[in-house]
Amino acid sequence: MQLVLDIKLRQNATFDDIIVGPNATLIAQIQLLAKGQEQGSLFCWSECGGGVTHLLQAACHLAQVNKRQSLFLPLKELESYGVSIFEGLEELDFICIDDLEVIIDKPLWQEALFHAFNRIKDAGKNLVVAGHVVLDNLAMLPDLKSRLAWGGVFEVLPLSDDDKVKLLQKNAQGRGFELAQDLAHYLLNHYPRDMKTQLTLLERLDRASLERKHKITLPFIKSVL
Repeated sequence: MQLVLDIKLRQNATFDDIIVGPNATLIAQIQLLAKGQEQGSLFCWSECGGGVTHLLQAACHLAQVNKRQSLFLPLKELESYGVSIFEGLEELDFICIDDLEVIIDKPLWQEALFHAFNRIKDAGKNLVVAGHVVLDNLAMLPDLKSRLAWGGVFEVLPLSDDDKVKLLQKNAQGRGFELAQDLAHYLLNHYPRDMKTQLTLLERLDRASLERKHKITLPFIKSVL
């Protein structure tokens, strides 16, 4: 029996809001799993802020569009529930588990995930597991690491500066305003360059722009950030 968890997907976490860049193979494979067009699983990882969480949530949105029951499990937010969060996952069509590094040095969690993986596989369902550490560097049960690698291990590769600019502009358009290219470059060159931080800054600017009824310009960016 699966627990009822209050985990909501971000509305803008879709593949429409992703710049593919150097990650075409990974994204195509995750989309196949989300749609149920292939069986199996995969593991992907990125450095913190590398976009892996957005990718998993986008995959869950895609599964739902394709009338498949999906679930996103961010382990950082679910530790208080205990290992019972892994019960009944095989009843769903598509499962994404994020923050795998949270269960380092937690053998009970690792064993529970190991058994959940086997049940999901035996039921012919799809699983994507992600973390912010290279799989080989995770101190985990050898059998679990072996299972996680079965469907392939992918790094979410960083976007080029041009692609980051495109992503910022695309996100701005989704919020209803145009972000000039020189302003996007300014954000990249003067603040932390990971896209989680950059998109958070863009959200702050959008909010401030609406509150002050002011167009986003370079002086405005400096005054807000």
